[in-house]
Amino acid sequence: MMGSSIDTFTQQIVGYSPLADVAAPTTTPARTCVPGDATIKAGASTHKEFDGSDWTHSEDRAGDKHEPLPMPNNPLLKRRLHELEELKTLLAVEPYSINLRIQLGQAYKLLGYPDLAIGEAYKALLLIDEVVEEAGEYHEEALEAAKRSIASVPGRLRAERNVDNRDLADRLMLHENDCSSINIEVEDDEAIVWAKTYWPEAAYFNLVECLLACGCLKSAFDYCTRGLKIFPHSYRMQLAQGQLTQALHSHFESKNVHWDSKSLEVEDLPERGHVRRELYPWNKHEPDRFSAESLQFLNVEMSKVAPKLEVLATDLPILSAKKMPFEGAVSFRDGEYQFSDHEAHVFVRSESPVSNSGLKSIKQLGIFAKEDIYPGEVVLEEKSMLTAIGRLHDSFCDACSIALPKVMTTIVETEDLETPNQSICCEDCNDVFFCSDSCQELAQRSYHPALCGCVVDLISKDIPATEAADSLYSLLLLRVLAMAETQNAHPLELKEVKYIWGDYHGLSLEEAWKTNQQDQLHDAFGSVPQTLPFSFNANILTPLHMLEKMDVNIFEQDHRYDFWVFNTLYAKFRGTASARQGLDGRPEVGAVHPMWCLANHSCDPNVAWEWQGSIKFWIREKMVAWKGKEGRRSPGIKKGEELLSHYCDVRLPVKERREWALGALGGTCVCKRCVWEDSTEGSEDRSVA
Repeated sequence: MMGSSIDTFTQQIVGYSPLADVAAPTTTPARTCVPGDATIKAGASTHKEFDGSDWTHSEDRAGDKHEPLPMPNNPLLKRRLHELEELKTLLAVEPYSINLRIQLGQAYKLLGYPDLAIGEAYKALLLIDEVVEEAGEYHEEALEAAKRSIASVPGRLRAERNVDNRDLADRLMLHENDCSSINIEVEDDEAIVWAKTYWPEAAYFNLVECLLACGCLKSAFDYCTRGLKIFPHSYRMQLAQGQLTQALHSHFESKNVHWDSKSLEVEDLPERGHVRRELYPWNKHEPDRFSAESLQFLNVEMSKVAPKLEVLATDLPILSAKKMPFEGAVSFRDGEYQFSDHEAHVFVRSESPVSNSGLKSIKQLGIFAKEDIYPGEVVLEEKSMLTAIGRLHDSFCDACSIALPKVMTTIVETEDLETPNQSICCEDCNDVFFCSDSCQELAQRSYHPALCGCVVDLISKDIPATEAADSLYSLLLLRVLAMAETQNAHPLELKEVKYIWGDYHGLSLEEAWKTNQQDQLHDAFGSVPQTLPFSFNANILTPLHMLEKMDVNIFEQDHRYDFWVFNTLYAKFRGTASARQGLDGRPEVGAVHPMWCLANHSCDPNVAWEWQGSIKFWIREKMVAWKGKEGRRSPGIKKGEELLSHYCDVRLPVKERREWALGALGGTCVCKRCVWEDSTEGSEDRSVA
């Protein structure tokens, strides 16, 4: 994009422009810059500006128990975070403002979050439709917000924007001697003109540019085509088309495939990239997991499912950073888009680095024995409502996901609700089934009322095998959103997910976030690693569709259901969810068990586990057989010893085990067994459990 395009455009729609970082736009485009580096032009505003000294969240000022998050010392990063927070504060008052949505997307781009900018650009397009369509659910609210935004623009500028509508232009030009006036009444037809012309042009351009940055070429092609159809002579849309063409060339060159526009199969274009996986600077919902209060809560929960176990803080080695290929990655460097299966660093889930005799380690949580526990003993049994059924939903309990018997009944048709040969159908929707009365009651208390009767048809029950795992993650997200609605809670405050670490990159934004001397980001993500899988469908469309099906107002509930919240939940799921395969090898059901997932990994584990409705840990009666003598242990766990689970098939050779566990661990496994086998000839011999 050209340096002045968005600056100039934003200057022309200054209905709400809270940013104090004013940069005069140039009149002649002189350079091509990184996606997201345009400075948002500030206009007249009457609210108090942030001075950088007392930044707090609006919830903090309202008396929330969370402390304000510390701000970075980097002046530019600090200022842009202030600007973002101020826009969010304004949006809480004007949730239907198209102008604010566009500006918020720009603010995200300036910070290196093109994925979050995609969400705001898409919401802007939804609001544009609401303004134009009288039958829209939020037509009145969106129309009035648009009129308020336009009313703050000087009359002469408004007349210029309506030059094709002579009646409007003539009426506005009556005020040409008072160019600073912002009190000229805005009629409905003027708001509709803006919604059909000026706002959508910016929204489409931002959307296409950010989709390209996130590797979603198929969606970028779709929305670029739509934008060009509406604005065939738009400089910005032609620029977006050029960026798309460049990305397509790079994509096909990386695969040594010749292509042309006539033979292009749009459905075959990549639609999945990676974005920043981090603890967002404004996320006030992440607890201090090592505080006395957190440990007390976790141990109360642990006592319910594992009376002989407790949660304690422990030091784990910092694993070496590895490189892994990312499919569908588009980078922007040296003035051009590059598409490749590039390598990117995966960093360990670093919370609290400490020093240990010169070896770097991190503080993490672990599960420990409160007393001696003997081989064969079941030591943990946990049932979770945070489950997902990928297909054959009438074959599994909707609550705990255990396989159901073939005989179905309703609650009112049987007196013996715990009969193992019968399952219970919800009498209100007839869409879901439960294995027992207790599961049905748990579902009603925790999540089902928000979903009863809903048909979330964007999540197909019959999907390709390559998309089965991603579909389960989307279904887990749906379950969390339903829990939040039913329990009237913020999704990140639910006990099922609150204390789960999201395997964030662990880097200090002070050091990782990079700009050049012109305050432009080095790349679309500010040089911060991108390790969280992202697609337009899974991270943007599907969550909004879920919320709409649950009758949630997606514009007024940003404080609870924002796009960064979805990303954070996905980050937590991807490090902790377990899945069970069907006979064809495809993931069939998935779940998050918040106590079970606190166990750390070893390729020489002292417990085994099984998931059938409830998930169980039992003490191994026979340890894994491997050739190393040093470090071998006998079955059983002594008081004070750590319970060690396994994140991969421990029968595999060391190289394959490390590859399988890489994603969950965040680096190469360095347990005693792996270290010994890696340094010893014959380590590829298959071990026997």
